[in-house]
Amino acid sequence: MLALAEGFGESLVPALLAPDLDPRAVLRDPPAPPLVPPRVAARLRQPGLAERAAAVLASASGHGLTVLTPTDPGWPPRLRDAPLRPLVLFVRGDPAALARAPSIAVVGSRTPTPYGIGAATQLAGVLARTGTVLWSGLARGVDALAHGASVTAGTPTVAVLAGGLDSVYPPEHAGLAQRIVAGGGCVISELPPGHRARRGHFPRRNRLLATGARAVVVVEASLASGALHTARFAAEIGTDVFAVPGPWTSERSQGCHRLLAEGAGIVEDPESLLRALGLGRDQTGAEALAICRSADEQTVLQALRAGPRPGDLLQRESGLERGTLLRALFHLEADGCVRRLPGDLWTAATSR
Repeated sequence: MLALAEGFGESLVPALLAPDLDPRAVLRDPPAPPLVPPRVAARLRQPGLAERAAAVLASASGHGLTVLTPTDPGWPPRLRDAPLRPLVLFVRGDPAALARAPSIAVVGSRTPTPYGIGAATQLAGVLARTGTVLWSGLARGVDALAHGASVTAGTPTVAVLAGGLDSVYPPEHAGLAQRIVAGGGCVISELPPGHRARRGHFPRRNRLLATGARAVVVVEASLASGALHTARFAAEIGTDVFAVPGPWTSERSQGCHRLLAEGAGIVEDPESLLRALGLGRDQTGAEALAICRSADEQTVLQALRAGPRPGDLLQRESGLERGTLLRALFHLEADGCVRRLPGDLWTAATSR
């Protein structure tokens, strides 16, 4: 009901997408403008909202989709406390792929140059062979290359669409979507069946890519590319961003060069990317996670060795600033290394 009231529009409604929001409380006492736009305030008060929600669930079931909300056990861990998290996900395929780690988003140009095609194919292939779950947008170009490399390697991959799952866009990738599902991966969307992707929906899709994966790798992007939107949203929430440099004369390299100037990690070759991510060709994803820890995350894990800690005590003992601590806990919880207990208590999870 809350997702329908938010409207899946081209502009996000932050007041309804906060991770600590209680949907039942909001529906009992709906906010009014200016906290939410007038059209959203009106939808929150519509008497038929529950019936519309039931109809959406029935439609999703008819299309063979799984519907997840933040209260479901299968909700992706990295989306649980993420800024501007979605309120619902429609899933075709195995939802377990959403929680598998390590996970990397590979994005880039829809019309890559031969250089970009080679770089994306090689990087995605190496990552997939380590067991890394690649997230991308099923778009033409780099996205399709990333998904294809995963299917070839036999590793699940996650495709994030900007429109409803009853109609794959672009249509020529319907077969690729089927192979993704058959290979143990999944295709997901924030929009229910019957909603066609509009231009303004792609930023919504991009934020899911930036949030759902542990890092974002950009392979060729112009300055106006949606891949840059994905990368910058990722940087804002503390997700690692990497970019592949290219010929300085190429328009499709300008976006990556801008990201590098802004502090993104440089991808010199597949081996350098593996080292930066804490991965190795002969490592499984689980083994790599034991290595791929920032200094802040290691500090938090060290503090929790003495037992469960409330958030304020954990901050004092770790010596980290509040924002840095929350980012570290966000990553560690997503990887299954820490758990949040009632009463704002944090504890180290059982070793995986």
